Amino acid sequence: MSGAHEEGYRLLSKGEVDKFNVWRMKNLTAKLDFSGRNFANVEMAGAYLNGVVADRANFAGANLKGANLVQANLNDANFERCNLAETLLMYAELKRARLTDADLTKTNFMGANLQGADFSGSKLSQTIMVEANMEGAKVDGIARTGAYLKFAKLEGTSWA
Repeated sequence: MSGAHEEGYRLLSKGEVDKFNVWRMKNLTAKLDFSGRNFANVEMAGAYLNGVVADRANFAGANLKGANLVQANLNDANFERCNLAETLLMYAELKRARLTDADLTKTNFMGANLQGADFSGSKLSQTIMVEANMEGAKVDGIARTGAYLKFAKLEGTSWA
């Protein structure tokens, strides 16, 4: 990872979101790759993470409330017990992501690829999943009434 990317990771992993967002605005063209990185229990509310690559990253217990993860690659990422309330995850890749026991209140997954994702124990309330691909996602025991599912692909789920 280049020095610029390391700087972004250093700021984020310390929970310095305001400094990270200023840095990010100055480095908009940088394609950030945080694959396999550890952000467990880190404060990242409101972070500008759109377009980031963070496959297999660990966000367990992190606070990402209101963060921008539009078009991010988050395949196989761990969001266990994560606060993702009001987070933008539109058109994000979240194949096989672990979203267990996460707060997904008002989270926007429009057009996201959630194939094989695990939502067990998650809190869905006003969660937007319009045109999301949820094929094979684990949603057992979760009330689908908390999600807006227009045109979502639900094959292989208990919601189908």
